[in-house]
Amino acid sequence: MMKNKTTETIKILGINGSQRENGSSYQLLKAAFNGVKEENKIIETELLQLANFEIKPCLACYSGVQKVKYYGCAKKPHKCIIKNDDFENIFQQMVKADGIIVCVPLYTPIPSKFIALIERLMMIVYSSSEVDKSFVWPLSGKPLSIIGTSFDNSTNWVLKPLRKYAWLLRFYQPRINNKVFSVDAKGGVKNPKNLEQAKKLGSLVAKTLVKRKERNNKNK
Repeated sequence: MMKNKTTETIKILGINGSQRENGSSYQLLKAAFNGVKEENKIIETELLQLANFEIKPCLACYSGVQKVKYYGCAKKPHKCIIKNDDFENIFQQMVKADGIIVCVPLYTPIPSKFIALIERLMMIVYSSSEVDKSFVWPLSGKPLSIIGTSFDNSTNWVLKPLRKYAWLLRFYQPRINNKVFSVDAKGGVKNPKNLEQAKKLGSLVAKTLVKRKERNNKNK
């Protein structure tokens, strides 16, 4: 177990991608947070449940055709132009967090609110980078880990695309033995092993962040 070697604030944001509150996805995230706290008690955790927020789909208002004027999030200050929903609030919480853990259930295959969140993030980083070579993506290199859950099916339909999206969004995905560690929580919380795997994932994210802080402090 990692001792509390750093006194600097570290914060991990959990995002429940389910469209139901307090269900299996929520409980798996709480288990991950237990792993965080066992690894380092001073790390702060916060959990967002997308069921409580409105996230509208991307308007695709960016044009990739060179003859057409760039607009939407490609125009400085590179912010989504949709203002009457909760996307910006969630985005800023992701920016402020040191690390992120998401739990996403298998729907068809991914819940629509979580897809909308990914769409909006993807369009900002893509369109802004296309037109502004000095653009700095605030989520670049931020650790993000994924738990996929389903009542009785493998969650590969969730984990595979989300790992790819995480790469495209420039997140760092914590690894064990140089392999990305994600949790396929088939059976949800009815399978105790899934809770243990979620806990292990939380511990891994905590270790990753503490090591980063210690390395950064040494380089100061």
